Amino acid sequence: MMRKNNKLVAIFISLLLFAGLVYSIFTITQTKNNYQEPVIFVFADKQKLTPANAFDSLIAQKDSIVNGFFNPGYSQYKWWVYVKISNQPASYLQVGNPHINKIRIYSIKSNEPILVYESGDYFKFKKRTLNDPDFWFQIPPQAKGLLIEVDKKGESLELPIRVVAEKEMTQYLSNQKMAYGIFIGWMIFLVLLNFFLWASLRDNIHLFYILFVSSSALWVIANWGLGFQYFWPNYPEMASKARPLFSTSSFIFILELSRRYFASIEKKPLYNSFTRILQLLLLLLFGTFVISDIALANEGIRYFTLSAANILWLVSTLTVLFFIITSYKKAKAISLFFLAAFMALAIFIFLIILSQYNVQENWVFFINKYGSAIGILANSTILSFGLTQRYNYYKKEREQAQQELTIERSMQADRLIQAQEEERSRLARELHDGLGGLLGSIRIGAFNKLKQDALNQSWLDAQLSEAIEDLRNIAHDLMPVNLPEKGLVAILEKTVARWNLSNEFTTHLNCTINNRYPLAVEAGLYRIVSELIYNVKKHAHATEVYISLWEETSNQTITLLVEDNGTGFISNQSEGIGLKNIRYRVEYLGGKILIDSNLKGTSIVIEISGSQNSLHAQ
Repeated sequence: MMRKNNKLVAIFISLLLFAGLVYSIFTITQTKNNYQEPVIFVFADKQKLTPANAFDSLIAQKDSIVNGFFNPGYSQYKWWVYVKISNQPASYLQVGNPHINKIRIYSIKSNEPILVYESGDYFKFKKRTLNDPDFWFQIPPQAKGLLIEVDKKGESLELPIRVVAEKEMTQYLSNQKMAYGIFIGWMIFLVLLNFFLWASLRDNIHLFYILFVSSSALWVIANWGLGFQYFWPNYPEMASKARPLFSTSSFIFILELSRRYFASIEKKPLYNSFTRILQLLLLLLFGTFVISDIALANEGIRYFTLSAANILWLVSTLTVLFFIITSYKKAKAISLFFLAAFMALAIFIFLIILSQYNVQENWVFFINKYGSAIGILANSTILSFGLTQRYNYYKKEREQAQQELTIERSMQADRLIQAQEEERSRLARELHDGLGGLLGSIRIGAFNKLKQDALNQSWLDAQLSEAIEDLRNIAHDLMPVNLPEKGLVAILEKTVARWNLSNEFTTHLNCTINNRYPLAVEAGLYRIVSELIYNVKKHAHATEVYISLWEETSNQTITLLVEDNGTGFISNQSEGIGLKNIRYRVEYLGGKILIDSNLKGTSIVIEISGSQNSLHAQ
C-alpha cells in the first residue's frame, strides 16, 4: 500500500510540474504588453478579384474579427484580409502561420492597394523579411490599413495576425525561441535516455520509441517552420510536404510501438495482420508524399490525398485506442500509462480543433502555435514512464511464472518421491513378510528333515539364516518397515547398531529429536544418513563416524552433522552419484548443505528449515 501511495504521489507531483511548465510558457509567450491583436475583415475570393476590387468589398463589410484570428478550415478559394492599423510607433505585422503557400501584402495609399511584400511556402526562405518562420512586414508609419492576399487553396487555413512594436520585437522573439528550446531540449533528452536503454537492454521497443519521438519532434519543428528555416530553406516543395511526411511516419511508429508494448500481455500479438496492413498503407502514403509535388497538384488532388491521410491517421489512432482497451483487464497499470499518454495528446488536439471555430479567447493563438508541441511532449514523456512500468509488470510476470514453475517442479518432485517411497515400502514389505517368511519356513522345514544329518543341518541352517538376515537388511534399506510406527530416532539407532555389527568402523549416534515429523521428512533424513554412512564405507577408509541430529523448535529447524576421520575428498570435484543424490534430497527438503573435507576427515552439516518445508510436529 505504501509503495502504491508513493507512486500516486510521484505521478501527482509530475502532473503539477508539467502544468506549471505549460502555464509558464503560456505566461511568457502571451504577455499582452508585447503585442496587439488588430481588428480584421475577411473576404473569400470566389471570382478572382483584383486587389482594388477586393479592397472595395472589404471596406464595405460591417462584420469584423476583433482578436486577429481567422480560421475558415478547408478552403477552395483565396482570401483577402484587411487589417486596420491605429496610429502608433514603428511596428511589425506578424502573420503567425508559417505555412501559407502564397502571401502578398498591399499598402493602402489614396485608397489604392500597392504591393509591398510577397512570400510564402512556394518561395525560398530568403523571401521572408526577418530570419523567422512566420511572415513579418514592417508597417509604414502613416499606414491606416494593410490588405493581405492569402492563397492556401486545397488545404486548411489558419490566420493569426498580430501587431508587435519594434521596441518589443527582441523580447517577443526571445520568448518564442525559449519555448522552442524547452520543447526541443526535452525531446532530445527523451531520445538520448531511450537510446541508452536500447543499447543496454537490447529491447527494440526503445528503438521504435526513439523513432516515434523523433518523427513527432520533426513534425512539430516543421509545423513551427523551423525546418524550412534551418534544414531545407532552398527547397520550398519540402515545406509543403514535411508535416504530412512526419505525421505519417509518427503513426507508423506509434502502431509498432503499441503492438510491441502490449505484445507480451497477449500470448499472440493483437490483430497482427490488421496492424501490418495499416502500416503498409501508411508506408504507401508516405511514399506518395515523398515523390509527389504538392505545390504543383491541383486542389482536387490535394484534397483527396489529405482526406485519405486523415482517414488513415484516424484509423491508426482508433487502433492504438483499441490496443489499450483490449489489454486493460490483463495489465491495468501499463494500459493506464498508455491511455494517459494518448489522452494527453488528445486533449490538446481537441483544443486545437476547438480553437479553429473563432473562439474569442486569448489562448487561441497559444494553442494553435504550441498546443501540438505540448501534447506530443506530454505524450512522449508519459510513454517513457510507461515503458519503465512495463518492465516492472513483466518482471512481476516472470517472477510469478518462475514461482509457479518452482511450485510445479516441487509438486512433481513430491509426487516422484512419494511414488518412490511407496514403491520402496511395498518392496520392503513383500521382501520382509513374503520372501522373508518363506525362507523362514524353509529353514524350519529343512531343520526338521535333516535331524539325522547334523552336519548338513548345521550348514543349511547357517546359510538360510545369513540369507534371511541379508534379506531383512535389504528390506530395511529400501524402507524401514517400522518407520511410521517407531519414528526416525528408533530406526537410526537400529541402523547404527547394524553397521557396528559389521566391524567396518565404529559409528556413534547422538540424537536429541523429541518430535515426530511428516513421513517424507523422516524418510528423507534416514536415506541421507544411510547414504553418508555407505559413502564412508566405500571411500573414506575411516575408523570412526559420528552422527548428531538435533532440532530447534523455536524456528522448526532440524540439523544433521556427520563426521568421520577418513582421508577426505575435494568437494564439488570428486562427488559421486551418492553425494549428488544427497544434495538432491536436501534441496527437495528445502534445506542447505555445507561440506568441509580435508586429509584428516570430512564434516557434513545439513540444515532443514521448517519455514521452507512446513515441518510440523505430529
